[in-house]
Amino acid sequence: MTIMRFGSAVTVVLAMAVPAAGQSILFENTISNALRQRPANRQCPGCEERPGAVHLIGDSPLLTDRWIAGHDYRGSDRRFDHGKVVADFWYDAVHRRIFSRSGVFHDVDDPADVRLGRAPGTYPNTLDFDTLHDEGTTVGQIGFDKWTHDGFSSYFAAMQGTVRDAQTGYLVLATAMGTAGVTRTGSRFDEDDLVRHVRLHPSGQFEIGFETPADDRVDPLLLVRGGATTEGALRVNGAGGNVPHACTVRSVMSKGREAQVSCEAPEMAIGGGGRCEKGDLRGSRPLLGGASPNGWEVSCGKSAQQTVYAICCTQ
Repeated sequence: MTIMRFGSAVTVVLAMAVPAAGQSILFENTISNALRQRPANRQCPGCEERPGAVHLIGDSPLLTDRWIAGHDYRGSDRRFDHGKVVADFWYDAVHRRIFSRSGVFHDVDDPADVRLGRAPGTYPNTLDFDTLHDEGTTVGQIGFDKWTHDGFSSYFAAMQGTVRDAQTGYLVLATAMGTAGVTRTGSRFDEDDLVRHVRLHPSGQFEIGFETPADDRVDPLLLVRGGATTEGALRVNGAGGNVPHACTVRSVMSKGREAQVSCEAPEMAIGGGGRCEKGDLRGSRPLLGGASPNGWEVSCGKSAQQTVYAICCTQ
């Protein structure tokens, strides 16, 4: 009985071991066929210490051994620049980046994360725990490039996270303007450099035209295709447009049945009213002068000291 029990146990163990061994061999063969390792090219000035050691390539038929051998950190030969290929999966040891066709991130009972950060120090492996980034430093960005006759371009648009202080930062929208110039804050940029146009502050303030060049500012800078609502006051500085602003309430006291008040040039009256000391208020109307109302008038039922007001705004 003991011998029979031992024989049965051995049979069970062997039955379990065979599939496991088969799985392991199949797994190793599949991975070894799909993944290739190739040494990183360090044959360029400054490349000796910067790149990693080994490329890791999954599928990616465009990444031939010849192409990988010619790919270096400085981009000495444009034929071997990463903008010339599309990879299924490629850990680029030269630039320490991962290239792939798409990415999907799902999680369970927790948000799926894509976190971008930047540490001060010396590239690639020396961290500096005693230094913080200055204001305006870009710590991460999600960029968009286009296809050209010379391959993929530099970014034409990006969403960036930039430093404000030790606790907070900004969310920025930037685009390449296609022409060289000087930003509103005084820094020069080339035609393919990103210019930071929109900045969201930690307080929630939304700043449009943050670094947009003042000389090349498009009119209007904000275009709303639909209605707009503001719950607070709307303040407009500067002249121009057909919306009156820089408003002042002007008033006059006059004895009689009628009282008038005039706005100053180049103001227009957008509203008004008055108060009658005696008698009922019989009329309240704008005074027309040229194309726009330039004052206000009230009429009272009896002659007395009357008061008239006008809301006068710069055109």
